[in-house]
Amino acid sequence: MLHRFAFAFASAFASVSLSSLVLCACGHAQRDARALPLDRLRLYETGVGYFERAGELGGPRGAAVPVPSGHLDDALESLVVLGKDGTVESIAFDSRESPAVARARAGLPAETNTAVRLHDVLLGLRGHDVVVRGGGKRFRGRIVDVIGVPDHDAVATEDGEPSTTADAEQAGTTVGKTFLLLLTRSGRFRRVDVATVGDVQPVDPQLRARFGSALDATVALRSNARGLLDIDGGGGPVRIGYLAETPVWRASYRLVVDEHGAAALQGWALIHNDTEEDWKNVALELVNGRPDSFLFPMAAPRYDRRELVVPERELSSVPQLLSTTPDAMWGDFVDDGTIALGNIGTIGHGGGRGSGAGYGSGSSSTGSRLRTSSSGLVEIGHLAALAAGDGKESRTVFAYAAAAHLDLAAGRSAMVPLLDAPIQAAMITWIDGFTAGTARHGIRVDNTTAQTLPEGTVAVYEGGGFAGEAMLPRLKPSERRFLEIGDDPDLELEIASTEQRDEPQLLAFERDALVEHLVRITSVELSWRNRSGQARSLHVLVPAGSNTEVQGADRVDFDLDRGKPLAIFAVAPASEGKPRRVVVREGISRAVAFDGIDVAALERLALATTLPAAARKVADEALTRRRAQAESEAEFAALDTEIATATADIERLRGHLRAMGDGGEKNPLVARLLAGEDELTRLRVEQDAVQLELGRRKAATRAVLETLVSPGPAAD
Repeated sequence: MLHRFAFAFASAFASVSLSSLVLCACGHAQRDARALPLDRLRLYETGVGYFERAGELGGPRGAAVPVPSGHLDDALESLVVLGKDGTVESIAFDSRESPAVARARAGLPAETNTAVRLHDVLLGLRGHDVVVRGGGKRFRGRIVDVIGVPDHDAVATEDGEPSTTADAEQAGTTVGKTFLLLLTRSGRFRRVDVATVGDVQPVDPQLRARFGSALDATVALRSNARGLLDIDGGGGPVRIGYLAETPVWRASYRLVVDEHGAAALQGWALIHNDTEEDWKNVALELVNGRPDSFLFPMAAPRYDRRELVVPERELSSVPQLLSTTPDAMWGDFVDDGTIALGNIGTIGHGGGRGSGAGYGSGSSSTGSRLRTSSSGLVEIGHLAALAAGDGKESRTVFAYAAAAHLDLAAGRSAMVPLLDAPIQAAMITWIDGFTAGTARHGIRVDNTTAQTLPEGTVAVYEGGGFAGEAMLPRLKPSERRFLEIGDDPDLELEIASTEQRDEPQLLAFERDALVEHLVRITSVELSWRNRSGQARSLHVLVPAGSNTEVQGADRVDFDLDRGKPLAIFAVAPASEGKPRRVVVREGISRAVAFDGIDVAALERLALATTLPAAARKVADEALTRRRAQAESEAEFAALDTEIATATADIERLRGHLRAMGDGGEKNPLVARLLAGEDELTRLRVEQDAVQLELGRRKAATRAVLETLVSPGPAAD
């Protein structure tokens, strides 16, 4: 049975008193006439919608707000009164039990995924007065118990095979045969075959209501089952808003480029009305932003748990002589009984949300001791600044208002115009890196509008037809993106040669690692062949980071999505380009853990003329120490090999002795074994001494490297 809840709160948005909204889960059709019309709808990227209704209060039946049952928690959590004239007097709603609680109170299995059988219903009615019709007869009495085991719960033997009827009878049950034991009003016990029962009616109306509540709770699991929030209050206009779960709206674009290079962007928003209410003349707003929103259980009653305090003596709830005698009790124990309600209990909810983005570049060699990244001390250039825009957001979200009010029937979807504005765009040809092969068609999109463009698909039309499509990432004003839209088989890039060298500039010893700040110079000789009668703007993605300088290209740009520079070349129609040399200078840092520093690396640094003299001197001194360290490492490794060989010989001799038996001290194997053990002891002592010397030499190498002074950041 449902109970009515009432509570009061004050709205910080209006000067009205608010004390009663009533939810009826039944949602009768005749009450829909009282529903406040939906006036405004704001959809968010987070899958929630802000519903705002406006209308007149007053009249004997008041007004109502239709809310799907699954959205009741959201509505109660976020409902706000915005009206200025109407007076809302009270809020009350029928409490909604969870399916587990409602089923348990009706004596049914609490787990919602468990099928309810007639056997379960009869068990739930134990002790209650019922009217049973079966086998052409009518019986009235109280259900004592349900005796027997249905076919699907048949007893199994210890070996797992199905039991026979004799096995079941020995266990006090009957396979496939279930009987209902009734205590009639005349005091007689009557057994009724459950298989013949066609009708069971509880006499108590409250008991029937509990079964109805269990069914209502199951219906409430369907989130679109419509209910009404009834509003009681004084006359006058009122405006009420609340949040509810909605399908996520998505953007889709059409980019049209004409023969003169002018471009126009058409934006559409795909929205869905998954409610059972027609949206009529609704002001629609689409929000490009992600304000936090979470689920919180509010509608259903919740119960806290109290501490159970028991006497120091353990006392049974079952009388000792209820069903036995003192003699039969000898050696027996009475266990505590526990009543389980399945999944009834406190329910915890939690959630979180986070987002983030970043760009960067780097590479690594085999192993985990070498780390390469952009250098913060050797500054070559800052190409990422080429992609930075001047646009600023003045709010945390962008809202797009539809040009016309929306009419959308229940269960229908629509494409709503989002924007139609000129935009700066250019068709390009794209090649990913300095690699030979065919190119890709692409487009550069500059957001010259005044608003942020949400992420969505974009279909490109050029030359009077479809040119390709891509995904447009979220684009703020003045930002630009480079999108690939299809293959360009008419343009091929050829690479004649590639050379690369590193020029160390600074050395530092940080966090037990040798950090080398250097300029990596890559020289590429390339050419292209354009078989098309159209000119091309060839964009080659340079495998480098933002701290880079590119020479030899017609223009340079930066791809913010990929975090890499672009070398751009103007390609004439139907032409073969002459070889061009492109030089890329990138400032990077390379860190090698101390244990990974070898003699070859220090030799290279000691001879690097691009390093300051002081750094080369430290590298040369560290090289001397590292060579001595290498000698100790080689000696330690050689001793390690000898120890392994000696250990293997000793084990082999011991095996021979075990096979031959104890031959005494005259056995030659015994002498060889003793000599081997002495040799093994000597080798281990020698290795310990070498290990000690190796530690001293490693410390000397580290001490020299620690004299490297870490320079400050490069000047702007």
